Amino acid sequence: MIRPSLFRKFLIASLLLALVPLLAATLFLFSGLEQVRDRLALEIGSSAEQQAAEGLQMRARQIADSISDYLYRREDDLRFLSRFATDHQVLLSFWKQQRSEVWERRAIAPNQLREVRELIPIYRSFALIDANGQEQMVLKDGRFLPPSELRNVARPASTEFKSETYFSEIRQLQPDKIHVTHLTGFHVNKQQQLAGASEPEHALGIRYEGVVRFGMPRYTLDGHFNGAFVISLDHRHLMEFSQHIDPGPRFLTVFPSYKSGNYAFLFDDEGWIITHPKLWDIRGVDRQGHLLPPYSSNSSPAAIEAGNIPFNLDHAGFIHPNYPKASALVRKQQSGVVELTNVGGARKIMAYAPILYNTGPYKKHGIFGGITIGYQVDQFQKQASAGSLLITSKLKEYRQKSALFISLAAVVAGLAAWLLARGITRPLQRLSEGARRLANGETGNRVVVKGSDELAELALSFNAMVAELEQRKANLIATLEQLQESRQAILDERNFKESILESISSAITTFAPDGSLTSRNSTLDRFLGQYWPLGSHYATVFKGWDPIPARIEQAFTTGTGYGRAPLQLEQNGIIQHFDVGIFPIGTNAERGLTVTLRDETIREELREETVRLERLASLGKLAAGISHEIRNPLTGISLLLDDLHDRAQLGDKDREMLTKAMAEIERMERLISALLTFAAPPRSRFAPGDPGEAAEDVVMLMQRPCQRQGVTLTLDRTPLPACLIDAEKIRQALLNLLKNALEALPLGGTIGITINHDEHDILITVSDSGHGIPSQDLPLIFEPFFTRKGAGTGLGLSITRQIIEEHGGSINVSSESGQGTTFLIRLPLSASETTVST
Repeated sequence: MIRPSLFRKFLIASLLLALVPLLAATLFLFSGLEQVRDRLALEIGSSAEQQAAEGLQMRARQIADSISDYLYRREDDLRFLSRFATDHQVLLSFWKQQRSEVWERRAIAPNQLREVRELIPIYRSFALIDANGQEQMVLKDGRFLPPSELRNVARPASTEFKSETYFSEIRQLQPDKIHVTHLTGFHVNKQQQLAGASEPEHALGIRYEGVVRFGMPRYTLDGHFNGAFVISLDHRHLMEFSQHIDPGPRFLTVFPSYKSGNYAFLFDDEGWIITHPKLWDIRGVDRQGHLLPPYSSNSSPAAIEAGNIPFNLDHAGFIHPNYPKASALVRKQQSGVVELTNVGGARKIMAYAPILYNTGPYKKHGIFGGITIGYQVDQFQKQASAGSLLITSKLKEYRQKSALFISLAAVVAGLAAWLLARGITRPLQRLSEGARRLANGETGNRVVVKGSDELAELALSFNAMVAELEQRKANLIATLEQLQESRQAILDERNFKESILESISSAITTFAPDGSLTSRNSTLDRFLGQYWPLGSHYATVFKGWDPIPARIEQAFTTGTGYGRAPLQLEQNGIIQHFDVGIFPIGTNAERGLTVTLRDETIREELREETVRLERLASLGKLAAGISHEIRNPLTGISLLLDDLHDRAQLGDKDREMLTKAMAEIERMERLISALLTFAAPPRSRFAPGDPGEAAEDVVMLMQRPCQRQGVTLTLDRTPLPACLIDAEKIRQALLNLLKNALEALPLGGTIGITINHDEHDILITVSDSGHGIPSQDLPLIFEPFFTRKGAGTGLGLSITRQIIEEHGGSINVSSESGQGTTFLIRLPLSASETTVST
């Protein structure tokens, strides 16, 4: 027996049944097509509006969740920082590291704006307050305020915004509890924001500078209140959550169009707007600390014109009743969509969602506030009009085809109704009922269909599907729980790695295979002197840092050049040394490169100083040995020449020649003495003294030679604190400098000595009005035996620097040809450690 298949049943039934309703509907089809068209157009517009509303509502909930998570992370920062409230280094480092991007327009020329993305600190300030409300420390805008700028915040009138009461609120908290304030800041009116512009998106005026403060009490070990620690969140980071939302096709924008109605804003749990394209809508206080009243039907025309009208949704019913309705529903932690008209007259739908938060005063409603996203209703009408035109065209085509089809199908119109009802309707009803129960979550029910045709097989497949769904639902729930745990672990690991990366003193950066910047730490910005956004090419990032771009190019193209190499760089006349490392990520850099920079400047300077000292030590040993061996023969020669000089039979010319020979031997004796002094200087004898007194002795000694040469010698000194010096060596150093200055003034001039001190050093300046030192000689003047004078030894300035360095000080020179020379000596006020080691 041939089994009747569903295909045969449906084929027979469709031939008999399909045309009967068509014949009956023909009487109404052509007359009702226009109504169908209008209804479909309406449905299209309504459907588009509903889909957009649902999308806006979902987006509002997502942003609200992000803000809630953001606020709780600020509490984590407060708890962390409160443990280091007295550690200035930790607070300053944390303030510098905690940054977030701000996207805004800035004026680059009159009436010309440019988009700027910049990482700015998340917090305006950190404050440590004692039990009486007196600020003990305030880190604000990257600097610690001096004591003269600290306030007593126990008095609201003394706070930053003249009316804040956060200290008294924190004082009432139990240990480890947190108080969070409402947004506080000076109100910005319409003229201040627009500054002559017609719309907010073109404004060049001032911006709103407000804060949300997070504070914790501090208690002693015995439970007594000891003060508070407060961090202040910069309002600009809250603006970033709503400022760039575009519910239209662009999705994001640097600044929304207020007239279009397509923008978003935040409001707090009291109904006050706290972010908005119009800054004069944001809650704020006047310069006396009084909260400005909200915009209402009683607001004066002058206040409206000036823009001194912050917006509160609870008082905006006169504009549209759905404003206070949305605010009330958010307080009930509900989200939704309303239709309204804004102050600018734009008709729009507005999605709203609560920002769940229950810390401090926000416990009252369990919300921080809400977010709204508006979209202009006219956009939906455009979609409906396009749909209506398409429907009209298709209906015309359908009418032509329907007339032909109905005329051909009328012959077999009513023969299929009973076959279709018997063979298909009953099993399908059972399947439909089973599907409804499944949609309601009743996965334990099964569909029973008797028979052996395709419908029975469909019922069996449906029951198997239900069992599979039940199993997969259980697996999905377990998987979601595991994903939540994994997400938290990943977040903790990411934060840990970011903290480590930012604390490293070396610059670490990575580049993708196409050469674009993919990551870097803040040390790279400090080395390069500017911030490069992600995506920048390595040739741009390291412009002027040759040969780093060439090495990176070599690593990418040939797979060679990996490892570390030194780099010497001169910037603004300063030579810096770096250790540059290039390492592949993956095999043959298939995933990119890691580039590291380590500043080796200090290490290189220490190495050069060590080489110089070793060279001077070797030179001193050589000079001492040679001087000792030469002095003894010179003594014998001198005695013999002196004996010859005294003999009577010598003529005058012979005596003159012997006298000159003895003078040259004496000059060699002085040179040898200088060499011995440089090679083995006598041990310094430090004692409390005044370098000014040593200077007076030298001035008195040199006064007569200066007068004979027409040189004016002056000394200007101030009283100095007591310090440990070897007065005799200080006299010798100053005497060497004065002799050199006197030799530079053969035709007269001036020599001046000034002596004073700063917080750490005694400052001695010796200057003259002579011909100066050529620039090419300046690096050499302190080297042994360097001299431009025919009769000099070249050891005077070397011995002078040796004396100053024995005192733990330094000597520097500045000179220009024809404009004189100045030597600056620095001697440490606290020289005890230096003298002990000497």
